[in-house]
Amino acid sequence: MKKNKLVLLAVFLLMLASVVILVLTRRDRESNRAIFSADSTVVAAIEIASPDTSISFALENGRWRITKPVAWDVEEGHFQLFMRDVILKQYSTEPIASGKEALKQYRLTKDNALRIKAFDARNKLLREVWFGDLGNPFDYFCFAGGTNVFQIRSKVNSFYGPKLESWRSPYALSLFPDQLLTINVKHQKNSYELTRNGDIWHYSDKIEDFDIPPGNLVMGKLLNALSHLGSHTMLSGETLPPASSVPAPECEVDLMLNDNSRVKLSFHAWENKNYLLKIDRYPDSYFVVLFDTVFRFTRHAALFRAVVGDPSSIEPQN
Repeated sequence: MKKNKLVLLAVFLLMLASVVILVLTRRDRESNRAIFSADSTVVAAIEIASPDTSISFALENGRWRITKPVAWDVEEGHFQLFMRDVILKQYSTEPIASGKEALKQYRLTKDNALRIKAFDARNKLLREVWFGDLGNPFDYFCFAGGTNVFQIRSKVNSFYGPKLESWRSPYALSLFPDQLLTINVKHQKNSYELTRNGDIWHYSDKIEDFDIPPGNLVMGKLLNALSHLGSHTMLSGETLPPASSVPAPECEVDLMLNDNSRVKLSFHAWENKNYLLKIDRYPDSYFVVLFDTVFRFTRHAALFRAVVGDPSSIEPQN
């Protein structure tokens, strides 16, 4: 009886040792690595291309910017997620499939795949990776020129395609009060000038002339609009409307900056009660904005005179 127990124990230990060896061997094969780079500082330029279009980025003075199809700041939140979910993402080096037929099955061909390249500071290609989307919770990828298929535990194609509007910062202009000297506004009902002296703004038009009270809400909203001016919808290139279809401006704004440069804005009525914003810094583009943006520049004098918490400071509009 004791001999039988010893035999059973020996068999059990042998099986246990086999399982341990198998697990350790598989772990050695299934090491995790970064798809592009484990160090984000190595990557200095990125290109994302679909079968139809592409977009390029470069690291300039420590900040990522779009370089093609337009030169523009990136939307920081979206780009940081891309770096985390794609460039620095870890993957299991054990392929889930292999061969040319597997590449077709997982949509990892030039006609279907999303192709991403990463370059170093010398513009040397670090790695090119192709991503396929089968509609599953996660996407699949292969390295350019390879036939092994891997899985990435992220959705790449649907979130990080090369559509410009997904990557572009919506702000075309970010001017803060200490950068401004004067704001001249001309609209259909009035023309006025705002002049800054330190922290005090002065209002003047053909009739009115006064210092704007500190904390005035209308002045605050106007300055806030100038600090984040633009929109998610930019019309340029093929989407740029013909000049003949754009009506005359309903409001024009001329900004004098403290470096003696000027910025000119104009607002034009457009479709669906929206307006086209023209900024002279971007002569080949329009930005689609809501009426509220225009409204901040067309308020009457009494509202600039209003003192916070004192309704009697607002004179009736004639």
